[in-house]
Amino acid sequence: MVAGESVTSKRRKMTTQLESRIAARFGVLPNFFRLTTDDSKITENLWEFAQFAYLDNPLPSLLKERLFVYLSLFCKVRYCIARHLGFLIGLGHPAGDPQCPPQTLDEVLPLLRGNLPFNSDLDQALALCEGLGMGSFPPEPDSAQEGAIFACAAHVFLRTPDASRALHALKCVFDEKTLEYTKLLLAFIRTAHYWTEIHPALVLEDDINQLLATHEAIAACVLADPDALPDNKLAHLISEDLTSLRDLNERHLRLEQDYELLGTEHQRTENRLFEREQMLEDSSKRLGELAAIVESSDDVIVSKDLNGIIKSWNAAAVRLFGYSAEEMIGTSILKLIPEDLHSDEKTIMENIRAGRRVDHFETVRRTKSGQLLDVSLTISPIKDEHGRVIGASKILRDVSTRKRIEQALLQAEKIAATGRMAATIAHEINNPLEAVMNLMYLLRPMIADPAGISYFESVEAELGRVSHIAKQTLGYYREHAAASSASIGEIVLHAITIYEPRCTATGIEIQKAINSSRKIVLRRGEMMQVVSNLVMNSIYAMQAGGVLSISVEEAVKSPDGIVLTIQDNGVGIEESDLPRVFEAFFTTRATVGTGIGLFVAKQFVEGHGGKIEIESRQNVEDHGTTVRVFLPISTEYDSSGEGARQGSNGQLNAEDVRASVSTTAAPVPNSAKNEDEANAAPGPRQIRLIGAI
Repeated sequence: MVAGESVTSKRRKMTTQLESRIAARFGVLPNFFRLTTDDSKITENLWEFAQFAYLDNPLPSLLKERLFVYLSLFCKVRYCIARHLGFLIGLGHPAGDPQCPPQTLDEVLPLLRGNLPFNSDLDQALALCEGLGMGSFPPEPDSAQEGAIFACAAHVFLRTPDASRALHALKCVFDEKTLEYTKLLLAFIRTAHYWTEIHPALVLEDDINQLLATHEAIAACVLADPDALPDNKLAHLISEDLTSLRDLNERHLRLEQDYELLGTEHQRTENRLFEREQMLEDSSKRLGELAAIVESSDDVIVSKDLNGIIKSWNAAAVRLFGYSAEEMIGTSILKLIPEDLHSDEKTIMENIRAGRRVDHFETVRRTKSGQLLDVSLTISPIKDEHGRVIGASKILRDVSTRKRIEQALLQAEKIAATGRMAATIAHEINNPLEAVMNLMYLLRPMIADPAGISYFESVEAELGRVSHIAKQTLGYYREHAAASSASIGEIVLHAITIYEPRCTATGIEIQKAINSSRKIVLRRGEMMQVVSNLVMNSIYAMQAGGVLSISVEEAVKSPDGIVLTIQDNGVGIEESDLPRVFEAFFTTRATVGTGIGLFVAKQFVEGHGGKIEIESRQNVEDHGTTVRVFLPISTEYDSSGEGARQGSNGQLNAEDVRASVSTTAAPVPNSAKNEDEANAAPGPRQIRLIGAI
């Protein structure tokens, strides 16, 4: 008996010493540590865990206690929230820290009335945490930052389907060490909750009972059933009577048995939630892979709702149209469609609403810079899980390059056809023309009268002009002579001599200023053709008379060269037509003009390494056209001889033009061999024009 009493006395002494240490740390002895009086070793180990994970945890004391109270809102047994609320307001030391100042009842009420955010509210909390950064810790009590951190910690603590997202957000706020200490605190709080749940005999201390009895608002928050549990369902209220602590404790005892019966169902619910979380993670992974495919696609891929409002905008769309995703998402698809094509969108949406797919629809779209693009669209309906059409996905491909190639092929075919036609016309004109010339040669010795000889020489000159006009009308020359040194001024004076009678008859005054006789290496026939085409264009533009100014000057600015300027005060060219004047077969004349004069002139000039520019005005008081031709002192023929095919700008040069369209434009000899050549279709050299356009 003596020995037994000695052991009991020793245990009581140890228990008393432990309780003294606990009371000294908290400022009060919680009943939480008085449940195992028969074996003080259990209480001692529980106390050591509490010190390590909670009391001596290096997190701020006020933050630890407020987080303890907040997470205890979700515990069915109300002991933890009541006891730790007491610590927080001064009924003991917050987190066992006598240096931590307590809070007032008004300061803790917002914390007690907090709830667990879900959906958009949770998204806001996650975004706030991710944007805080590690320098914002610890947060101020009852601040939005503290609320966001507590919300994320609660989802991790309750192991909700959003726990992984919440943990990621906490990593943005805490460094690795602080995060581990936070997890340690959560582990002890979970242990404390479980400890109170399996000890239904645990009752509140007198100081807490007094607090709840005298503060109804506090009692309403503390004794209310938790409104957010891991299974995301609201439970029935434990009791509607908040005025009697005794009635609430009795209700807890009655519900304890039901709680044990619900344990199995609770576990099943957790298992289902875990399976759902796994499914959501798998779906998220698949969606991520699909999003990566869409984002990396070279084709524009966008989605829109049935009202035409853009919902997604991939990287290819940014590159092609110049609009960022932020600029386009939430705006109408009509922003990309020219006004005259808005009706097409209505037709497309009618097909989408009917569930029909639109394949390879070619149309035009406008970029941010205002550029119009030829595009091919494939639009498919987007359906929800019930099969209802809720929007459309659109795959758009830029086909502008293909359209340009098609146009170039068409233009090349026109040039080829014109070349064949030119060969035929040249043959038909030059055969009778050469017969007339032969007859004139035979007739010359028969004329002895001086007046007849004068008339005869005029006829020969006019026939020469007919030959020149025939060539000019066709618009093509075959240059047989090699490039030689010549003066642009001399060529211009020769052209003026030819066209001066016509200008005089039309009432056109020619003003010339030949201020340079400098010679450069060029092909005289090609430059004569350039000057002739430009002069004829000015003559056609001044049907009622006017002033034709022609000047040749040396270039003032670098690079060194000769500048030919031909200016008239004719009707001018419309501004919308100016970008196209150098295109083959483009003409503004209703009845005359082949549309290739300026095209050929441009190729000849650029073949010499020069450039040609045009300006035009149609104002009532100021109208007319100015064409400037620049030729460098060192032309392509000067630097690389007749073999030069292509200028520095990569354009088709004069030799290719001649090969393409003037194979038989020169007078055709009478020999059968040359006659066959004249009638032959343009050869392989002509086809090379297609690639150069």
